[in-house]
Amino acid sequence: MEPPDFEAMNLTDPAESAYPICDKWREGTESSVFHLANIFLFLGFMGGSGIYGLFYLFTFLTLGFFCATLWAWTDSCTTDAFLWCLALFAVCLGQVLHLAYRIRSVSFERDFQDLYNCVFKKIGVSLSQFGKIVNCCDGDIHTVEKDHFFAIEGKTSIDKLSLLMSGRIRVTVNGEFLHYIYPFQFLDSPEWDSLRPSEEGVFQVSLSADNPCTYVAWRRKKLYLLFAKHRYIARIFALVVRNDIAEKLYSLNDSAFNCSGYRYDLRLPSYCHMPGTELEKTDVPVPVEVRMSSTPGPSSPLLFTSLPPFHSATPVFSSVEPNATTCQEWENAHHLLFHLGNMSLLLGLLIPTTLDLHMILLRLLLVTGCGFFIAWATLYRCNMDVMVWNVVFLVVNILHLLFLLYKRRPIKIDRELRSVYKRMFEPLHVREALFRRLTGQFCTIEVINKGEAYAAEDKTSVDERLSILLKGKMKVSYRGHFLHNIYYNAFIDSPEFRSTLMHRGEKFQVTIVAEEDCKYLCWSRERLTYFLEADSFLNEVFRYLIGKDITNKLYSLNDPTLSDKAVKKMDRQPSLCSQLSMMQMRNSMASTSDSDDVLNQILRGGSAGSSLQKSPGAKVSSKMKPIEEGMEDDVFVESHPSKSCRLSSTSTEEV
Repeated sequence: MEPPDFEAMNLTDPAESAYPICDKWREGTESSVFHLANIFLFLGFMGGSGIYGLFYLFTFLTLGFFCATLWAWTDSCTTDAFLWCLALFAVCLGQVLHLAYRIRSVSFERDFQDLYNCVFKKIGVSLSQFGKIVNCCDGDIHTVEKDHFFAIEGKTSIDKLSLLMSGRIRVTVNGEFLHYIYPFQFLDSPEWDSLRPSEEGVFQVSLSADNPCTYVAWRRKKLYLLFAKHRYIARIFALVVRNDIAEKLYSLNDSAFNCSGYRYDLRLPSYCHMPGTELEKTDVPVPVEVRMSSTPGPSSPLLFTSLPPFHSATPVFSSVEPNATTCQEWENAHHLLFHLGNMSLLLGLLIPTTLDLHMILLRLLLVTGCGFFIAWATLYRCNMDVMVWNVVFLVVNILHLLFLLYKRRPIKIDRELRSVYKRMFEPLHVREALFRRLTGQFCTIEVINKGEAYAAEDKTSVDERLSILLKGKMKVSYRGHFLHNIYYNAFIDSPEFRSTLMHRGEKFQVTIVAEEDCKYLCWSRERLTYFLEADSFLNEVFRYLIGKDITNKLYSLNDPTLSDKAVKKMDRQPSLCSQLSMMQMRNSMASTSDSDDVLNQILRGGSAGSSLQKSPGAKVSSKMKPIEEGMEDDVFVESHPSKSCRLSSTSTEEV
C-alpha cells in the first residue's frame, strides 16, 4: 500500500488561506487622514465623566470617525471598513445631539440660575433635578410692589411655598415688628411646615414688602406630587425648609443676650422678650453672595464643508490600482477580529449616557475593541500604524477604567456608624469615602453611663465638641425643668454649635443627662470646623443638617406630652399633634410678658397641637385628599385626627 501524497492533497482551510498570518510588517505609513482621525479619537478617549465630559468625548469621537470614514473611502477601499466607520460616526453624532439637547434643557433664566448657585448647588442638587423643581413652579417669577402685602394675618390662606428672589420682606404680628426676610430665604416656611397635605390654614403674621420684591412660588398640591415622584427632592426640601425655620428663629435671637453677654439658648424662653423697635434697629441685612456661572456653553460641533483630496503614501499590496480620490475596486472583507473590534466599539457607544454604569461599560467595551484591533493588525493586517495607535487607545482606556473602578470601590463603614450614614448622610448623596474621611482622623466613639451628665448648665464649655447620639436616650433640662429628650441619630449639642462662637468661654445653658447607657460619635469642634472649611459641599450639608435638627428639637420641646415612641418617629412621621406651631412660636418672640411666665406655660404642656386644635385657622380640607405614599419622608404621612384628639395637658410635677 502506497503512503498518501499529502503534498497533492489540499487540506488547508479556505478561510485561513484568505487571511494569511503576517510574516513581516508592511512598508510605508498610512495617509495623513488616517493619523488625523486617530488624533481626534485619542483626544476623545481622554474625556471624563459628567455631562460636559461626555459632550467633549463624543464630539471628538464624531470628528475622528468622520475622518476615518473619509480614509476608508479614499485609501483603504474596503466596503466593511467604510460601513463600520460610517455607522460609528452616525452613533457618535446622535450622542452629541442628545447631549446638546440635555445641556440646553437644563439652562435657566438668570434669576433661577442665581437661586441654583446660592441654595441648591451647594448641597449637590444636579441641574436636571433642579429643572424638575423649576418646572413645578412653571418657571414663573411673581412680584410684590413696595408697601404691598404678600400675606395678611388671619386672612391669607396657606396654599403655597414661596421663596424670595429679590427685595426685602417685613414680618409683623398685630402691627409689631418681628424680623426681615432677605433674598433666597423662604417667605412662609413656618406656615408650610406647620400643616400637613390634608390640612388648610391661614397666616398668623403679616408679610409686607419694604421695597419692590420678586419671589417664586410652588403650589402646595403640585409640590407634594413632585415629592411623591422624587424622594431625593422631598428630602432636600425638608432639609432647606427646616433649616430656614431655624435661621428665622436665630434672627430673632441675635439681639438677645444674657448678663454674661452671650446669646440665649434658642430652646429657652428668656430671649423671646425684647421690644420690637429695638430689635428692628439692630437687624442687619445678611449679605448673600451670588456667584454667577461663568462657564460658557458648549461649542457647536465642527462642520466640514469641503476637504481637499488626500493621496495615499502607502504602497499597494494587492491587485487594486492606486487611487487618487475614489476607489476603483474594493478589497475583500476583513478578518473576523476586525468585525468583533468594531462591534465592541458600536455597542459601547450605543449605551445610554443616562445609565449609572455608563462610563464603566463604555471603557470596558472600548478596551475590548482595542484588543481585537491590536490582534487583527498584528496577525493579519501587518500594519504597524494601526497596531501602535490601538495600543495607545488601549492604555488610555485601561487607565480610565481602573480610575472609575477605584472610585466605585466598596468603602467599609464601621457597623456602629452605618445607621448614622444611612439615615443622615447617604440621602444627601454624601459618598462613603467622604463620610469615612469625616469620621476617621479626628472623631471618636464615646460611652456614657446612665445618670452621667454630658453637659451641665453654666459649667460645661461649648468649645470642645459636637456629637451625634448613636445609642440610648438623653434628657435635656433647664433649671431642673424637663425640656425634651434626645434620641439616636440626632445631634446632641446642635443649638450650641450653631449659636455660639469658639474661644469665648461660653457655657451650656442647659443640662444634658443620659437616661440610658449611651454611645455617641464625638468630633473635636475646632478640628471639625477646619475640616468643613476645606470642603464646601460637606460644610453646607452640615449646616442644613444642624438647622433641621434644631427645628426638630423645637418641635419636641413644644409638646412634652408626646410619648417616647412618638418622638422617636417625629422626624419621619410628625402628626398634627406632634408638630410645633412655628407660627405661634415666632409670634411669641415679640411678646413682652415675663420670661418665667412663658417658661411655666411651656412646662404646663401648652402644646402646639392643642392650640392648633382650638385655632380656627387650621382645618382639614374636604377638597384636597392626603397623599398616601409608603415612603420615609414625613411629607407623605397622613395625619391621624383620632390621635390628635387624645392630647392632654401635663403638669410640671408629672413631667
